[in-house]
Amino acid sequence: MKFLFDEMLKRLVHWCRIFGIYSEYIVGKSDSELLDYAKKNGLIFVTRDVKLFERCKEIKCVFIESDELEEQIVQILKETKVKMTFPDETRCPTCNGKLKVIGKERVEAVPEDIYKNNKRIWQCSECGKVYWEGGHWKNITRIYENVKKKVI
Repeated sequence: MKFLFDEMLKRLVHWCRIFGIYSEYIVGKSDSELLDYAKKNGLIFVTRDVKLFERCKEIKCVFIESDELEEQIVQILKETKVKMTFPDETRCPTCNGKLKVIGKERVEAVPEDIYKNNKRIWQCSECGKVYWEGGHWKNITRIYENVKKKVI
């Protein structure tokens, strides 16, 4: 299951990617262009724009009701039945590429203290960006657990 988000949901896009959900967003396109792109590519369109949601006649569309991030993720999961694949499979929050666990010896740009303090290091298969269980990891896993509890 793949999603296209409108521009106002960029933060939600990043979190969905982290949790392993294929999530696109396109900047600077008209509403018609977004809907056409979603239809052409078989994407579920996600928006908070009531008028844009009302135009979703030929594609599946999710109207996000809450301002709260966790509630937004829960709504997507419940309405579409998409599954989070985090932490086994996750995506690059920047480009949506799949993250692969790599051996520590393969990334020269990672500082030595990162190697010492982290069990896993991931690299994006598309943009090459490197990730590890740094300071944000506790927040990511907290939000993941909270969402998981609300979906069950």
